[in-house]
Amino acid sequence: MAGIIQAGERRLLKTLHESAAQTHLSWRGMLVLSSFWFAIAYVMQPLGGNIIPLLVDRFTDPMTIRLGPLAIGADVNTYVSVLDTIGAAFAILWQPAIGAISDNSRFELGRRRPFIAIGVVGDILFLTLIAFVTSYWALLLVYVLFQVASNTAQGPYQGMLPDQVPSEQRGEASGYYGLMNLLGTIVGFLVVGALLIPTHHLRLAILTLPVVVAIAGALVIFRVPDRRRTAASSQRLGRSVLLSVAIDTRRYRDFAWLMVSRLFFLMAPVAIGTYAFNFIRYTFNYSEGKASLFSSALQATILVFAAVLCMTAGFLAERFGKKRLIAAACVTGAVGSTLLIFAPSRDVSIRGLGIYDRPDPESRSRSLHGGLEHRDRQRGTHRAADPGADHRRLQQQPRERGWVPSDVRDRHRLLSDRASDFATGA
Repeated sequence: MAGIIQAGERRLLKTLHESAAQTHLSWRGMLVLSSFWFAIAYVMQPLGGNIIPLLVDRFTDPMTIRLGPLAIGADVNTYVSVLDTIGAAFAILWQPAIGAISDNSRFELGRRRPFIAIGVVGDILFLTLIAFVTSYWALLLVYVLFQVASNTAQGPYQGMLPDQVPSEQRGEASGYYGLMNLLGTIVGFLVVGALLIPTHHLRLAILTLPVVVAIAGALVIFRVPDRRRTAASSQRLGRSVLLSVAIDTRRYRDFAWLMVSRLFFLMAPVAIGTYAFNFIRYTFNYSEGKASLFSSALQATILVFAAVLCMTAGFLAERFGKKRLIAAACVTGAVGSTLLIFAPSRDVSIRGLGIYDRPDPESRSRSLHGGLEHRDRQRGTHRAADPGADHRRLQQQPRERGWVPSDVRDRHRLLSDRASDFATGA
């Protein structure tokens, strides 16, 4: 008993009995409790939106997969889809299962803290390894291990809110969670996507991820009290794990429909976030750095609009009704995502977000080489980069037709037109 009291009185690694009363949390306590959400958002958004597509493109080449009479073309987006699907499958199954295991655990340090600590250590290890992988299959393996480690921490961490926060403060705590998620996403896109990757510091960008996880993880592990379970659960562990991933559709029919509709509704923004980098890069023939800059700006802008709408959604739902608001959101999202398909030029897409970039001759030359490289990748004939050779080759083509550009302006116009042809697949 004395050991339990001493453990409960510690300032670091503090534990509470499972029956201890929940006390009012200050704003500092709320910030510390929600700090790991900052790290989760800082890591997951730039990792999935910028880093993974960029690494996959470097490690893969287009190929054709033949299944009997079927011929399936596999490009960079195919490889990204395979990697994300396998990683998501582990996350879907593992997170609720490890959450259920933590519910029934009886460790001396608490029922959530040991799993969070294991997950944080795994995150630091595997995120660091991602910075040094040199092949697609190594990236796939390390990414799957990272997903397992990340969800080992996330499942029990999400149980800390109901463990620590009194019922009258849970709305406020949810607000802090949302705020830290928003801040983590914006800071991640700015630091990783808009600052480090465009300046050719990809490895440094990746290495910032485990640093942020380590800081936020240490705050939660050492500063947030954890509840210690002393009595065994009346329900078998295997049944608890099964129920964590299964839904009784007869008993909870409305909840099942909610989950299915949420799945379909979230598919669009998740897909846009995953493929925005490649869409911008190859549609508008940008370099890696420039595509990262604009995709990060696009997603950060979307996030700001989403934050504003989230703050007004409650009022609008009360005034016009929840189902009407959801229907309007679905229609608006469908129209917006459809317009992306028919965006005729970079200016139409980027100006719509209030972003404008004036092209210059130097960027056109880089863009030209990017178009040639992308075309060769699609044909499977990509070789070592030689921008000068591509530049000379295109300059020689007009001479063969008996015409030579008379000045620098005409030459740049010629190169720009050629780049547009390659970008559109002509």
